Amino acid sequence: MLEVINGFLLAYFMILCILSALVPQLGRTIAGCYSRPSSEERMIWGEIVKLKAEQKNVSMKDEFAAYSKLQRKINKLENHLKDNSQSRRTKSLAIKGSVLIILQVVMGLLIVASVIWFRREPIVVLKGDLFPLTTVLSYPSDMPNAISTHMWVLISNVSVRSLLRPVTS
Repeated sequence: MLEVINGFLLAYFMILCILSALVPQLGRTIAGCYSRPSSEERMIWGEIVKLKAEQKNVSMKDEFAAYSKLQRKINKLENHLKDNSQSRRTKSLAIKGSVLIILQVVMGLLIVASVIWFRREPIVVLKGDLFPLTTVLSYPSDMPNAISTHMWVLISNVSVRSLLRPVTS
């Protein structure tokens, strides 16, 4: 029913389509490496935890001045931590967006260049007559009942994205 003419191109375009579908996950993984909390943020968080534990040992009624002094220190550190984490999130979002755009552009250019380079190569030949679709499926190629690289990439991309949708969501 199906005869593979160019197995290398079949595998090559399948891998490209899979990588293209996984670009958002790759972008998140790469951006995640740059958005970890700094040692300063971890140190501030440890100080807040220590001050809160110390504050629990102080009676609010009996030693109000000491309690409120600890509370002011905690509030100051929390505000500083909040500012640092907000700037880190902003930087992380910018990195994630940039990495995602770069990966999508690279994958898009690679796929387009490959399709143009191998435009006349048929990937597979279907046995039987596909009368109304013969010319559409094999467009730049002259082989009857063949599936050209253009159509193979289109079919593969749609198939891979629909198969990976539950995994990538």
